[in-house]
Amino acid sequence: MTIGVEPVRRPEAAFGRAGADGSVVVELDGACGLSRERIGGKAWSVDHMRGLGLPVPPAFVLTTEAWAEFGTNGGLLDAQIWAGVQDGIAALERGTGRGFGATNHPLLVSVRSGAAVSMPGMMDTVLNLGMNDSVEAALTAETRNPGYASDTRRRFRTQYREIVLGDPNGIVPEDPWEQLRGAITAVFRSWDSARAKTYRRTRGVSDALGTAVTVQAMVFGNLDALSGTGVLFSRNPNTGARMAFGEWLVGGQGEDVVSGRTTPRPLDELAVALPEVHGQLLTAAELLERDGRDIQDIEFTVESGRLWLLQSRPAKRSARAAVRAAVAMVDEGLIDADEALRRVEADQVRAVLRPASGEDTGLIPLAEGESACPGLASGVVVTDSDEAETRSAAGEQVILARPTTSPDDLHGMIAAQAIVTELGGATSHAALVSRELGRPCVVGCGAGVVAALAGRIVTVDGGAGTVWPGRVSGKAVDASVIEDVERLAQWAQVDSAELPAFLSRRNEERSAATGFDAARVPQDSNGNKVSELAVLRLIAIKGRVEPDAIAASLTISETEAASHTADFVERGLCASTPVGVRLTPQGREQLAQLLEHERADLDRSDLAAAYDEFCEFNAELKAVITAWQMKDASTVNDHSDDTYDAAVLARLTTLHHGVTPLVRRIGAIAPRLAPYSGRLTRAVERMNGGDHSWVARPIMDSYHTVWFELHEDLIGLCGLSRADEAAAGRAH
Repeated sequence: MTIGVEPVRRPEAAFGRAGADGSVVVELDGACGLSRERIGGKAWSVDHMRGLGLPVPPAFVLTTEAWAEFGTNGGLLDAQIWAGVQDGIAALERGTGRGFGATNHPLLVSVRSGAAVSMPGMMDTVLNLGMNDSVEAALTAETRNPGYASDTRRRFRTQYREIVLGDPNGIVPEDPWEQLRGAITAVFRSWDSARAKTYRRTRGVSDALGTAVTVQAMVFGNLDALSGTGVLFSRNPNTGARMAFGEWLVGGQGEDVVSGRTTPRPLDELAVALPEVHGQLLTAAELLERDGRDIQDIEFTVESGRLWLLQSRPAKRSARAAVRAAVAMVDEGLIDADEALRRVEADQVRAVLRPASGEDTGLIPLAEGESACPGLASGVVVTDSDEAETRSAAGEQVILARPTTSPDDLHGMIAAQAIVTELGGATSHAALVSRELGRPCVVGCGAGVVAALAGRIVTVDGGAGTVWPGRVSGKAVDASVIEDVERLAQWAQVDSAELPAFLSRRNEERSAATGFDAARVPQDSNGNKVSELAVLRLIAIKGRVEPDAIAASLTISETEAASHTADFVERGLCASTPVGVRLTPQGREQLAQLLEHERADLDRSDLAAAYDEFCEFNAELKAVITAWQMKDASTVNDHSDDTYDAAVLARLTTLHHGVTPLVRRIGAIAPRLAPYSGRLTRAVERMNGGDHSWVARPIMDSYHTVWFELHEDLIGLCGLSRADEAAAGRAH
């Protein structure tokens, strides 16, 4: 017996046709025509699927204009909005053959949030709304299943108390219309909940966008043994294989699956129990994937053997699935090669090419430490970053071994196949940078390791935290992975080994095209040219740097930056390299003299006090960046969990707000350091604008990069060295 939606004649929209009367409450009849910005992703998906002729329960939406009017009206639903809601319920009644609050064939509805930008788990939903004593009795009589009716009412009361009343013992109103008003109000208000605000702030989503509210006829996965709920991916989101992948829960409702409170069964069980429904589901998934030209994440309900689709959206996926699907969809004609390259990130390519650990070698390791970044790489050990860069450029595979690393070593870390340090742990500079570069890394191997390894051929096993003698082979990367990466590289017109760098540059170019332009920024905050010291110090910290990067970091024009570097090269203070200028020994000597003069003019006690305070923030910064890169000691964060990432980004944003007054004070003590405040703020703005490469990518002015440069500058101005700081446990 189907009780949710009856197969009655599809009515014409009787209210709020888009563009007809400007109504803020609109029927989702498959021809709504409004944008995601006005009706939200949930409603857009419902309307789009209905337009494709798929089985979707009827629904209507309160647009984001209704949300704005709700706010203007002091958090109340005005008469116009409420009249639209009443018309919407009437449309649902016509579309289902059921009555809202009726004692014969009653209609229940869901009330869901729906912003234009997906905000998973951030806002509120109320299911089974319309339940009261008489409706429960009517459903019991209709279905002859008192267990279903009581279970549905229990679910409704629990959720209504939690979402609308905020009281687990609150009194739920009997009047369905009062319930509906309360639920819509609660969902609108959830836009301004603390968790939603935090999520938007960390993702760069404007508070002004607002949310729509979708009201939809309920269908019931908890009705009987032929009912249930599930989630289907049109392709395997872990492997990218072109086969349906999903889970199915008999006797449940949608929230049961997505909440994680229950353990669903493999989708294959639906094929056995209800083969016709399973076939319909696969056909719908194929249609939605071809229409959306991407892997689809589809929520569905089966009510007494009848399939209903509730939502479809682009699916989250693993690195392997991202690469496999991008290539396969080009072959299938769904997307072109340019789109495939846009869909794959540099880190995803590095991840799929990372060989398995070689820990079962039977060899005695030369060194053991803490795993900082997994992966396996072999080469000759060098102990100087300049040497690593030179030998790598000549075609050698090198391993960089250092007591500890600093921003001065970045060029050597980029050139190396892997990194080993004597000091430090999972939050060390070496660990953080190696993860962003995708270099296998073992840290904290102990004193004397650098000297013991120098000149030897070794294999660094980042996953096992060991350094093996000679060249050790891990489990070979699957041939299909190599083939997919080679296809992407061909489309990018680069060698496979250069593909990650190509993709990184592409992302940086996009970011630059939509944001900060150093050439348009005043030469500095006072309109003056920056000092020779400031430019030399930046070159020293970055190791290798182009004029445009100098301009961006110091907020000067690119012309002035180029003028400085040309002058330094002419004077022998810098040398040109293919990736920018670097200091020469003469340049380092000049820099040391300028720094000594600068220190003489500073209040050393004020600076030391500020640095001690900075080091307290520094411990938290390293913990946050580590959490961004690693979920735990053995699990790399693949950034597939939006909720986890949002929490880490919120921590970083909170840290930034806390440290900003200190950074400004440091700028007042040492004026050359004043631009750091703006650089850190710019990184946060870009990060919160959705480009998460601004969190920790070392080859750009990311938050982590700027922070470490500030740390390095403070060390120098306090008359300390990295060795001093390493001994004190503060600069690993």
